Amino acid sequence: MRACGDVMSPSGGWSAKAKLRPSVRAQPNPDCHPRLRNQREHSQGARDSSFPSLAPTGAANLRCHATTAPPSSAPATSHVLAELSSVELKQFDPSKQKKFDLVVAGGGPSGLAVADRVSEAGFTVCIIDPSPLANWPNNYGVWVDEFEMMGLDDCFEVVWPRVTVMFDEDTHGEVSLDRPYGRVDRPKLKKKLLGRCLDQGVTFFEQRVSSVTHGDGMSRIMCGDGTEIAGTLVLDATGHARKLVEYDKKFDPGYQGAYGVLVEVESHPFDLDAMLFMDWRDGHMQAHPELKQKNDELPTFLYVMPFSKTKIFLEETSLVARPAISFDDLKERLKVRMEWLGLKVLNVEEEECCLIPMGGELPTNPQRTLGIGGTAGMVHPATGYMVSRMLGVAPALADAITDQLSFPRDQAKDIGSKHVPLTEEEANMAAVRVWQAIWPVERIWQREFFWFGMEVVLKLNLQETREFFAAFFALSDYHWQGFLSSRHSFTELLGFGWALFLKANNETRANLLVKGAPGLAIMISRLALLTISGRNRK
Repeated sequence: MRACGDVMSPSGGWSAKAKLRPSVRAQPNPDCHPRLRNQREHSQGARDSSFPSLAPTGAANLRCHATTAPPSSAPATSHVLAELSSVELKQFDPSKQKKFDLVVAGGGPSGLAVADRVSEAGFTVCIIDPSPLANWPNNYGVWVDEFEMMGLDDCFEVVWPRVTVMFDEDTHGEVSLDRPYGRVDRPKLKKKLLGRCLDQGVTFFEQRVSSVTHGDGMSRIMCGDGTEIAGTLVLDATGHARKLVEYDKKFDPGYQGAYGVLVEVESHPFDLDAMLFMDWRDGHMQAHPELKQKNDELPTFLYVMPFSKTKIFLEETSLVARPAISFDDLKERLKVRMEWLGLKVLNVEEEECCLIPMGGELPTNPQRTLGIGGTAGMVHPATGYMVSRMLGVAPALADAITDQLSFPRDQAKDIGSKHVPLTEEEANMAAVRVWQAIWPVERIWQREFFWFGMEVVLKLNLQETREFFAAFFALSDYHWQGFLSSRHSFTELLGFGWALFLKANNETRANLLVKGAPGLAIMISRLALLTISGRNRK
């Protein structure tokens, strides 16, 4: 289900709800030149005429898109986007300013969004990122209505009026879902978010973060080159790298893995008016018994974005596995599938290799270092969705930070007095309140249900997975859309679960009972502990 993003209603977000954009035929934007390749993980050698050349090396590559940057003390040399080549950042100058109200580690979508909103409130913000003008490597696919709710409906490269899901060759066939889906124009989104930060006077420091220490009411980030930058509050937005946020429990997530290619072909069989969201068919594996057996046990699906009659993005995706399915395995499965489809590749424009940790324990809560996105455990544990969720929660998080930064000023005795630094006790309490805003009790309960769902899916083989999603997408739009977009409360999720159980056939119900019972017991016990600990804190 790709790293698309589940949305939280952006309280105080960027704009009011926009009108639903009319259905449009999928057409590529000629002004957009996205590059999905992660230069750290992909070779630049000559390509095979029939399939792209990629040489993943197993475990060494398991953090392909799960990290913001490889460990190094020097700035990255990532390609600067042509759209941003003329942009002049406000560069950090230690001779002029070493302390900020907020220091953000990471210049991804969520980091930029929070920095923009906090600086707009009148506070000083510094973003530390090794390559703030570089391309974002991830391929962002999102539900159109989610981006429209945040005023980002001008950041699409392509929109498909509907999506399809294919289960098998006979019993369930396929379903068509009338919910528009779009590929994000990443350069345009970055230019928009970055432009807001520049308008607000956000400072940038092109380095990597190494560590953070706390004391005397301040937090101090040490950078790769030895530079120290102090902030009243620090936000870790480094994604799954989790550079600064601490965990006090074993982190044992499931993993969503994907290998994809953007290719030019002679022709392809896909409908240009529909995005293929999931294709669980395995007819292409009949001549490959060993591969078929692996797929029966650890199923993967095809995800397709058709841009024109000759240009298409295909990706082989493992919804969730523990341990992760290797990139070599995913690539082999995609190659066999493409050969079965009769695709003659004329040119390979891009490659994507992606791994997303899903579920697992949340970070230590509270702690002085704040977090957002992957570093704060915000990935949808059952789907891998993230980008819309991060942009949706950014305003609420930024407002919580602003409230805490405003506290010393509110307590100042003299009207117009400058910022009064927090005491150590005040800094600790500020972090507690912001973490409460990041993970309110209702959201934690919701995440526990999603985590439970992930653990169930982990146990399903191919046929069971097909039966599960046949029931899932047979639900009302309210149920399946609300689940994917994280709109349901815990109580509503219980209703969703019951509706799914009733919609499933008898065999699937039996599977859900047998394979879901252990996880259900664990979820109930964890919720009980959360309730008890919450009462104790009060």
